[in-house]
Amino acid sequence: MTTTLTTPLAIKVEGWRGISHSYALVNQFQLLHWQRNNLALIQHEDMPFVMPHWSTGGNSSGFDDEDLHSIHNISQEITPKAVYRIYAPFGLDTPVDLPTLTFAVTEFGLSSSNYDQPSVDLYASRGGLIHTPSQWSKQRLIANGVPEHILHVVPHAADSKYFFQMDALSILQNRQAIGFDKDDVILLNVGTHHWNKGLDILVKSFAYARKKNPHLKLLLKDQRSTYLIDSESYVQNILTEIGMNDTDTTGAIRMLSGHLNLAQLNSLYNIADAYVTPYRAEGFNLPALEAQTCGTPVISTSGGATDDFLSGPNFSGVSGKLIENSRLKDDLLVNSYIEPSLEHLVHILEKITTKNRCDALNKISWIHVCNEINTLLLHS
Repeated sequence: MTTTLTTPLAIKVEGWRGISHSYALVNQFQLLHWQRNNLALIQHEDMPFVMPHWSTGGNSSGFDDEDLHSIHNISQEITPKAVYRIYAPFGLDTPVDLPTLTFAVTEFGLSSSNYDQPSVDLYASRGGLIHTPSQWSKQRLIANGVPEHILHVVPHAADSKYFFQMDALSILQNRQAIGFDKDDVILLNVGTHHWNKGLDILVKSFAYARKKNPHLKLLLKDQRSTYLIDSESYVQNILTEIGMNDTDTTGAIRMLSGHLNLAQLNSLYNIADAYVTPYRAEGFNLPALEAQTCGTPVISTSGGATDDFLSGPNFSGVSGKLIENSRLKDDLLVNSYIEPSLEHLVHILEKITTKNRCDALNKISWIHVCNEINTLLLHS
């Protein structure tokens, strides 16, 4: 049950901000909406980044100047009534002196680097709670020994200030501005190149489908600024693996270099004819929600985290096979993922045409998210 406070809750937030990373973006959107809607007074403690180069300034969060100022200056001296944690790894070996809620999300399962059963049991016995953004992630946490009674699903959201449907003329002008023709069918993916994201499946299916659907174009985000990944070499290696690293195929793939702010990301979602994300495992998949909010059809793996929010005429599900407890890493013995069907995705892409405008579908707001977090903190 959601509780709407008449006075703001004093919360100490321990988390990441200032960068474009899923944990940090979620934290920053929550901070803004706690403040905008007078839901919380915040004392913010910046936690160390797991990758030191994130601190160098080349990975900005992408908010506008007004919101950047609000995020940077949100922390104030208060007497906290509750503690909220959102950073990685989500170690639970810390005191629980006040009502405490920790954000935890997993795609496959938990590794020994951020989890040990005695710490989890002690955290639970002291009244600590955990929230996670999807049913898929919740089930993975339970499978790895997190007590179900301390787990609560609170989804992420898409901020309508930044993500919204643009008018047809603006979409056409933006497509032309970055060199796409009217008849091009633009497939977009802005995720990372980690194995669980399924970019290898997307690149292969695009190459195969383009034999029958030559209007297909693939638009990807270069990942050098965040993960130091050579995206072009990654894509070329995949195409070489299937014998399709030819100029016609590579010429239909465009890599967006440099950092994108949120306004630019919104434009990309709008110009795309489909957002395609054939993931193996996701904790949530925020870009899929944001694309859906822009009225852009989403093609996504069925059976995973996105089942919580993707539906309707602007969604196409890719079938796949559930794989459980396959050995992925030496310290990740309890895990699950879905292997998407390459053939099914090829079939979908062969038939896709330029975007039919759909009504934006987003039933989740960051106000709802913040109220849910407040409710958990008040009742922990």
